[in-house]
Amino acid sequence: MKRIIFIITSLLLFAAVSCEKNGTDEGTAGGGESSLTYETVSVAGHDAVVVKPIDLEAGAPVVVLLSDDMTLRSLSAKAPDINFKAAEHCLIGRYALCVIGTEGSGDVSFLSSVGGLFPEASKLYLLSYRNGLSYTAAMKMPDAFAAYGCVSGAIDVEAYRANGFQKPVSFVHVHATDNSVYKWNGVEDKYVSVPLSVGAIVALDKCITFENSDLLPREGKGRVTCTHYINGQSGCDVKLYSVESGDNGWCDQEFEVYNQIWNFFKTH
Repeated sequence: MKRIIFIITSLLLFAAVSCEKNGTDEGTAGGGESSLTYETVSVAGHDAVVVKPIDLEAGAPVVVLLSDDMTLRSLSAKAPDINFKAAEHCLIGRYALCVIGTEGSGDVSFLSSVGGLFPEASKLYLLSYRNGLSYTAAMKMPDAFAAYGCVSGAIDVEAYRANGFQKPVSFVHVHATDNSVYKWNGVEDKYVSVPLSVGAIVALDKCITFENSDLLPREGKGRVTCTHYINGQSGCDVKLYSVESGDNGWCDQEFEVYNQIWNFFKTH
């Protein structure tokens, strides 16, 4: 009997170790030399890097990430310094990620060149990181992307006053309530508050109701609330994830940021 118990226990331990190894291999962008490919490109004069699974299917969707603070390393580096937790999710979401370096300029005309890099892409999605360029793009080119998103950013005051929104878009925003750079309540003459930014999108679709739900945060992290604006006239979707935190950036430290963003994108 003892021998049988020993054999069963050994098999269970072996299975557990195997699962742990498999999970680690599949979820690591750095180990991703065997899972992900990195390629440096130029988008209308902007430095960019394209990350995608080696076995990515033709016509897969593309997430375009605009980042103000990225530093491109050589392709031999295991993990380019671009908040590359996002890159790991290429494996999960089965999409290509195009990260474009920006300087916070309000000119988003260069985005019209992105499509040329991915002529077979089924859909293009836009996400801005630490800037409000996704809002500007939603204003000026609402048909260029299937959905838009913003992490730790807000609408520039001048753009907000110009109110260049043309039509409703699906939009997801993630923000820390105590963000010291892009403050929740905005900064005078620089950018408006997060509620006003999201509200501008919501107003276009004439949403009149919303639902709040709490998400499970990382251990020791602040509360995460998702506000889902519903019953809009066009059928577009708008979500705001607010996190009780002072973090100025995101690397899945607070909650499953990129999983939530990708889940939002893939339904549009």
